[in-house]
Amino acid sequence: MIKGPITLARFSDTARGDAGRYGRFWLYGDYVRELLEAQYSNLALIKQISQQWAICDDWGDKGLLSLMDIPPGGAAPAVWGAAKFQPKVFDAAKRETTHSYEGGALQLIIPVVDTDRNRNPAMAALVARKLVTADLQSHPSRCLENPWVTAQRNRGRNI
Repeated sequence: MIKGPITLARFSDTARGDAGRYGRFWLYGDYVRELLEAQYSNLALIKQISQQWAICDDWGDKGLLSLMDIPPGGAAPAVWGAAKFQPKVFDAAKRETTHSYEGGALQLIIPVVDTDRNRNPAMAALVARKLVTADLQSHPSRCLENPWVTAQRNRGRNI
């Protein structure tokens, strides 16, 4: 179980729009914020995410970012493990390559959708925010912070 308050992130393909928001594979939003605060550009961020989470190039451009906000007292069922090595191109018919993404980063698998692509309404309801990845550069902390934590900070509470 992943317990809140916490924000999780999922990159998806611009062409998939809202359909890409409801996948099973997630990563910690704080990790994305750390990359941005280390001055990674958008392109460098996408390359780093692709490398560590082994997201094949033909699975999308990673141009959209969905955020799952688990509130305090809330939880989401999850299994986690290291992202497995993947070739850079999953569909060899599109482009052959011998290059690969190494993976190795912590990946969370959360049943927002099942193997038949049916949405779990309770989990899908937690996926309320979406951003264009390019917009992250302007305000990474504000974009990636759990709204509950932001509200507490605005009330003068040190979280």
